[in-house]
Amino acid sequence: MDGQNVLSAAGRTSGKPPFAVPPGTLPRPVALNSLPLVASPGRFPCASLGPPVPADTIAPMRPFLLATLLLIPTAAACNGGDDPSSSIAASPLPSPVPASLPAGLPRSFGEVVGPGDVPAAALIPSKAEVTGSWHATTSAGDAIVVAWETPGPDPFRLDRGIAVWRRFDDGGAPWRPVWGHAYPAGRSPLQNLTSQIADVTGDGSDDAVILAETGGSGSCGTTSVVDLATATPVYRSEGCDRTVDPSVDPVGLTLREAVYRPGDAHCCPSRVRTTVLVDADGTWQTASVDTTSP
Repeated sequence: MDGQNVLSAAGRTSGKPPFAVPPGTLPRPVALNSLPLVASPGRFPCASLGPPVPADTIAPMRPFLLATLLLIPTAAACNGGDDPSSSIAASPLPSPVPASLPAGLPRSFGEVVGPGDVPAAALIPSKAEVTGSWHATTSAGDAIVVAWETPGPDPFRLDRGIAVWRRFDDGGAPWRPVWGHAYPAGRSPLQNLTSQIADVTGDGSDDAVILAETGGSGSCGTTSVVDLATATPVYRSEGCDRTVDPSVDPVGLTLREAVYRPGDAHCCPSRVRTTVLVDADGTWQTASVDTTSP
């Protein structure tokens, strides 16, 4: 289908046939918690505060006092600062913190339990209702994908959303959201929001293949893949009369789409094209293409 629209970090589209190299991908991310360390205060030179100043010289020495006050924090930091690496070793790397989350989404769940014992209703905005939840095993720990909708007078125009929660063992709250996306009804309302859990990137860690259905006669929708270990989208495409599902052999995505010829009724395409995509170091490439009769 011409509706295919895959995003690319490189921003380039190859000259190969459709889906030979999909019109784009997102680069494989580095771990979100690979953040730079801050240099120890002990690296800065210490300053001598000097002897006490007689009372009758306070006025002339005001500039000196001001400089002294400014130096106090540095001098305090220098105490015990002979080993510049000591503060680095004592400070653990922070946990992943999402740049933004859907409004109203809780920021943590405090019970130390497995994914099967976490109530999905505790992972969504307070006025919403759970429409689906899926458990996953990732290289970064257990994860839960949960989808919701907010009830309203029009069942075809409901605010929806989806989020990824992961279990942590770093001394903070055991369950925290690491990624989420909201679908307000005021823009392009969804008819359904679902997810499939499978390793589609070939790294041995579960991913989420998310379908946001907008409906219509062509069953239109947008498919996204979120790497659950790094909480990062790595694939996105949209179109009608098509499906995108996990592929087992080879590991990747299977895209099936209708191929219409002039005169074909919308219900009855002449052919069906099946394309298998694999993630090769952050770039989705075509493993095979097969066109058959329906």
